[in-house]
Amino acid sequence: MHNRFYCPPENISDKIITINDKKEAHHIANVLRLGIESEIVIFNGEGHEFDGKIKEISKNLIRIMITKKYQSKKRPFEITLACAIPKKAKFDFIVEKLTELGVDKIIPLETERSEVRYNKERMPDKVSHWRQVAINASKQSQRSFIPQIDDVKGFKNVISEVGNYDLAIFPTLEGQRINMPEVLSGFKGKNIIVFIGPEGDFSEEEVKLAKKSGCKIVTLGENVLKVDTAAITVVAVLNAFL
Repeated sequence: MHNRFYCPPENISDKIITINDKKEAHHIANVLRLGIESEIVIFNGEGHEFDGKIKEISKNLIRIMITKKYQSKKRPFEITLACAIPKKAKFDFIVEKLTELGVDKIIPLETERSEVRYNKERMPDKVSHWRQVAINASKQSQRSFIPQIDDVKGFKNVISEVGNYDLAIFPTLEGQRINMPEVLSGFKGKNIIVFIGPEGDFSEEEVKLAKKSGCKIVTLGENVLKVDTAAITVVAVLNAFL
C-alpha cells in the first residue's frame, strides 16, 4: 500500500479514522481519485499506524474503517537540534532533511549574528508552516513519529536548558575544539542537543556561554559548512555512531 496519510490522534477512534483536513481530503478524493473500499495507510505522528479501507467520501471529509494497527518503537536515543535560521527558504530544507534523518525536536534559533528574525505577528505562521513541512517529510520517508517543531527561541533561552540533556554538541569555527568521534566515544546517554550557528558562526560571547554550560565544543572538519550542510552532517554522524 503506497497511499499514506497523516491524521491527528484526536480524529482516530478504536475503529474509525476521520480525515477532515480539506487539503488532505482533496488529495485523497480528487488527486489520487481513491474511492469507497480503497485501501489506505494512516499514521498519527506519535508512533501509531493504521491500515484501513475508505467507507465514506464527501467534499471535505473522509471516513476510514481500521483493519489493522501497528505500533512503532522509538530509537534508544533522542536528538534535539537548535539551529540558527538561514536566509531564504533554507530552513524548510533543513526541517525536511532532519525529519528524514530521524531528529526528534527542532528548535529554530535566534543568535547574535542571525540575519533572519521574525516579529510576533509573523512567527506563528512560520512555525505552523515548518510543522507542515515536517508532516509532509514524515509521510514521504515512512516515518511514524513527527518531530516536534518549537517556537523560535533566543540563544540564551536554549543554552540555559543544556543541563536537561546527557550531551550537548556545539560546532564552531574558532578556538580549541575536538572532533565528533572523540565526543561520542563511549557515550551511553539518551538525550542529545546539537547547536548549529548562523553563516557568520556563533559570537565569542555565545561560545563562552556554551563552554560554561557544559557543551562539547567540536569541529566539523577543515572546510566551512553552510548552516544546512552542518545540520545534516552532525545528525548523520550521530546516526552512524549511535
